[in-house]
Amino acid sequence: MVTSRTRRQRDLAAARAARQSERRAAARRRQRRVTAVVCAGALILLAGGATAALLVSGDDDATLAASPSASGSPPVTPAASTQVGPCTYTADGREPSRPVSLPAAADTVDRSPTTMVITTNKGTIKAALDAAKAPCTVHALLTMANAKYFDNTSCHRETTQNIFVLQCGDPEGSSRGGPGFAYANENTDGARYTRGVVAMANSGPGTNGSQFFINYRDPNEDGAQALATNYTVVGTVTEGLNVLDALTSPGVEGGAPDGAPVTKPQITSLTIAQGA
Repeated sequence: MVTSRTRRQRDLAAARAARQSERRAAARRRQRRVTAVVCAGALILLAGGATAALLVSGDDDATLAASPSASGSPPVTPAASTQVGPCTYTADGREPSRPVSLPAAADTVDRSPTTMVITTNKGTIKAALDAAKAPCTVHALLTMANAKYFDNTSCHRETTQNIFVLQCGDPEGSSRGGPGFAYANENTDGARYTRGVVAMANSGPGTNGSQFFINYRDPNEDGAQALATNYTVVGTVTEGLNVLDALTSPGVEGGAPDGAPVTKPQITSLTIAQGA
């Protein structure tokens, strides 16, 4: 028989659990704000009227800004890391947008030829990934692809002025999602972000995660308007540029120069194979 005392104890326990759950949720929200980074990219006027843009990925409160440091957020102390040969993957204190582990430790990094196949709602895009020059990035992408991290996700962003890219790799579709770990830039010396190049979005050095962009057109010829060499070049499209054009040619919703693509691109599956 349930007494009023027992019911009272249960009610108190339920209330405590609710308060604890709310405190945990509030703590997560605070952590997200603290680790917020610029994620929507920027088009800013420079001297002489030239325009530059940043391709970034980050967390809450997406804003337009001139630099990834505009949020003024302090760095997050890494929670854990793994070494893969010369590669380091560090937990960034954020919850993964989908379940995925830190890339497994290994004595060496596989630098063999690598193929990425992106199946979209408009067709298939294939890219050769450069595991020789960007081995740590390829290893991270392979880990996420094997976990089906990218499957059934959207390409959430397109830019149509000065730089011309389609940005994908965020399961949240908000520019804020990531795998919960970060790693260093690679293959940036002399990088050129021309048609067909696949590169990693970031919010500053060493903040690469899951978001990547594909250049669907060469940047404007004015060198001041092209991207700075701050983004890891991970590969090049070898098949499906026509599919990329079909995804991007209608432009951005509302005719804006930067935003959600009209075609609402969907990645139904993304696979990566090495040694193939």
